[in-house]
Amino acid sequence: MGERVMHPGQGLCTIVGFRDTPSPALILEAGSGRNATRLLYPADQAEAHLHPPVSRAEALDVIENYDSIACDTHTDRNSGQEEAYFKALLKRGVPDSVRVVKTMRTRIAQCERSARKPSAYIARVLKEARLRSLEELACALDTTPDVVEQMFRDRGAGIADDSAQ
Repeated sequence: MGERVMHPGQGLCTIVGFRDTPSPALILEAGSGRNATRLLYPADQAEAHLHPPVSRAEALDVIENYDSIACDTHTDRNSGQEEAYFKALLKRGVPDSVRVVKTMRTRIAQCERSARKPSAYIARVLKEARLRSLEELACALDTTPDVVEQMFRDRGAGIADDSAQ
């Protein structure tokens, strides 16, 4: 109870209970305050699909070494399949979600340099990757997403704001 876990679809959740019948399930709470959502997660799938947020040391390492994170080179002829690929990476959490942020920012910058409009999926994936990354890193560092943004900003990293790097 009270443990924080990363849900593949909802992001950061807190385990708030357990239901035994009709089938064993964890009761998870995503969000907080008025935006809190409770959901049931099958207990037999928890170990395979839920994972704890990265450790404090791992979070600091990702922030400190943002510049050395390589962009993902995956491309596909179909933008729908490409979007699905990157959304699947988001389910794995940090550092993969941070890599997706950097990749999407780089692709936006490349499009802008060549006077092309980026595919709409890029903005969608970037928004989700950025929110998930900040949320998980903030949990690991026991702070707020705003403080984590500032940490990236202090290092000149593009995750901190909506401008392309």
